[in-house]
Amino acid sequence: VMRYMAGGSLSERIEKGLTPHEIAHILIRMAAALDYAHSKGVVHRDLKPGNILFDENNNPYISDFGIAKFTQASTRITQSGIIGTPRYMSPEQARGDDADGRSDLYSLGIILFEMLSGHTPFEATTPLAMAFKHAVEEPPSILKINPNLPVGIEAVISKALAKQPDDRFSTCAEFTHAFLKVFPEASSLEADIVTPLPP
Repeated sequence: VMRYMAGGSLSERIEKGLTPHEIAHILIRMAAALDYAHSKGVVHRDLKPGNILFDENNNPYISDFGIAKFTQASTRITQSGIIGTPRYMSPEQARGDDADGRSDLYSLGIILFEMLSGHTPFEATTPLAMAFKHAVEEPPSILKINPNLPVGIEAVISKALAKQPDDRFSTCAEFTHAFLKVFPEASSLEADIVTPLPP
């Protein structure tokens, strides 16, 4: 049982197009929710626009923790270790390696790429080919897709989508801070900068 989310999903909003302020509002809320889950030892593992739902006041919520993994769990949920949606899957998920909160951060980076450009960075005809691209292929330049974006966004996206978790931002809040530095006009009284959770 969950509340009725009258505002639809992020998938629908991406199709219509989002302003920098709307993107900031979504990213701040998602970062706070994910960092909270990660601080409790929970990794979502299937973050995608279809799982981000809005209430009637346009507040986004993360839904569908159906394949979430407790990082302290002693048993594996799946024998293969590969689980999630290939289009938004982190390289470590694609390889079947253990995934922590930085895997969700990678997926959030893919979602930000899509919110800013209208496209995900990788396209493929099969799930296996898509997983392979996440594992080994560098993402395209977002500025080539949308040259109207601030130049600094390239470095923010690249860090979030680094192949190795250690090369990414350490928290989703840190990722959001970096985005807001590049898009200072996107921040407002309604979209305050999140405070990173303590370790």
